[in-house]
Amino acid sequence: MKKYFLYLLALLFVAASPVFKRTAVSASAEEPRYSRILSEEVVLYSDRSLSSPWFILPYSYYVRIISAEGRAVKVEYKGDNPLRPSIKGYISSSDIEISDETPAAPYPSVSFTIGQNCLVFKDANFNYPEAVAENSSVEFYGTYIKSDGEKYVYGYITSASGDKFVGYVASSALLGFAVPELPVYIPEIDSESLSEPEKESSSQPVNALGDNLQVVIIVGISVVAISIVYLLFRPSGKAKEEVLKEDESG
Repeated sequence: MKKYFLYLLALLFVAASPVFKRTAVSASAEEPRYSRILSEEVVLYSDRSLSSPWFILPYSYYVRIISAEGRAVKVEYKGDNPLRPSIKGYISSSDIEISDETPAAPYPSVSFTIGQNCLVFKDANFNYPEAVAENSSVEFYGTYIKSDGEKYVYGYITSASGDKFVGYVASSALLGFAVPELPVYIPEIDSESLSEPEKESSSQPVNALGDNLQVVIIVGISVVAISIVYLLFRPSGKAKEEVLKEDESG
């Protein structure tokens, strides 16, 4: 009975420790990671080899990181609304800008009216055109610039007849085409701080102290756990006497 009580006490002690709680929370409630688009030339590709460009992602918005696969990072875009298709593709690892926070509005939410009868292309090679009528609409996803310099918008199109599909439409066919940007904070560089390197190093002892504290806590927990295990499995007095008698008789 005593051993079971000590075993239960050991479990309660470890479960109540801050290190255990922090590990459990991070493992069970891992939040999605986002990368921010901080360049106007970040291309979303449809393939892992980054050879088939899909469209250019809009500056200042975000993509959700799914996994890293070498120099390609798999991401999801526009995946917050089941009423529209989400996009899963790849961007270059050099374009990754990890966000420290989960953005409240990671994707653009803007639509445009198609102001004339025109063709919409359903693939990046512009091989499958479909005619749409004036007053159709397109929900903006990104842009695509052809080799001749003509600019297209990739988006979720709702035709005047009610059909819905994704495709490319010339930006010149859209009424009032302009995509709002999210505010981007660019920290100001203080020229005086550049000449004072000791200020930068002053934060290191704080971080080191935090790391050392974690090590002390882990070591302390380990010592207590080993002590409890010893108490659970050390031989009783009778067992010791029997061992001594066997040694003497031998």
